[in-house]
Amino acid sequence: MITQNRMSPMTALFLGIFGVGAVGIASGTSVVLYAMHVIDRNVSEAIGVVDGTLTDLPAFIDSLPDSIGELLHSRRAPEYMAQIDVSVDFVADSRSDTVRPVLTIVNQGDEVVSLLAIRVAALKDKIPARDWTQVVATPLAIDHDWPGPLMPGSTRHVVLSNCYRNITVEDIKDITGSWEIADVHIWSPQDAL
Repeated sequence: MITQNRMSPMTALFLGIFGVGAVGIASGTSVVLYAMHVIDRNVSEAIGVVDGTLTDLPAFIDSLPDSIGELLHSRRAPEYMAQIDVSVDFVADSRSDTVRPVLTIVNQGDEVVSLLAIRVAALKDKIPARDWTQVVATPLAIDHDWPGPLMPGSTRHVVLSNCYRNITVEDIKDITGSWEIADVHIWSPQDAL
């Protein structure tokens, strides 16, 4: 006669735990492998798009309408800084008891300035109290943040938007302004490139 040995409850528990663990590992491996496949496909597509964009960029720039494409033709011109005159004044803000720097920029040369960034410092007893960086000329004029190019012989007045509470109206007599041109680009016609 054949006697049947019954599985003990502890054996059944361990077999169940190991079975669930094996199914979990197999499922996790499948999910990870599929995720790696999706990532590989998307990264390959992204690299292809970037490579195609960089390859076709000159043709894309040339295909733009003249009014937009010409904006992209500029070059950094540190030698042109001598043609730009800047002055800094400090005026009281009418809405508070603080002071705002005001810039007056004059393009004394015969080139169109397509990008001009200026750093301004408020000096109190020759020690910087505050500093600002402002882009005062951009290739295109759009609203307040993009004032547009600075034409030859033109003057631009800019009120810096960031005011600070620790420079008050009483401090105006003790403050002097210092400035430096951080970056300057001049427009170069396409046929001159």
